[in-house]
Amino acid sequence: MNFTQRYDTTVRDLEQKLASLIDTGQELDFTRSGDVLSIEFDDGKKIVITPQSPLEQLWISANYAGHRFDWKSEAWRNEKTGETLEEFLERALSEQLGIPVAL
Repeated sequence: MNFTQRYDTTVRDLEQKLASLIDTGQELDFTRSGDVLSIEFDDGKKIVITPQSPLEQLWISANYAGHRFDWKSEAWRNEKTGETLEEFLERALSEQLGIPVAL
C-alpha cells in the first residue's frame, strides 16, 4: 500500500469512528475538505489532520501545536514520542470532551 492509499484508509476509518462518537451524543463535528480532516468542538477548538505526501507523513495540528506521524511498525507513530495516531487522538479527544474516549 502506498502513502496515499494508507492515508485515505486511515482517514476513512477515523471518519467512521468519529461518526460513532457523535451518534453516542458527543459534542463534536468533523468535515473533510479534499485530503484534510478537521475535527471541531463547540468551544471553537479544532484538530486538523493533513497529509504531507512529499515527506510521507501525517501532520496533526491540535491545541496550538503540531505533531508529525510516520508509518512505522504497521501504525502511524509520532516521530518524537512513538505514540500511535490512535493513542494520540484518544488522549486529545478525551481531554477536549472531558470523558474517556476509545477509538
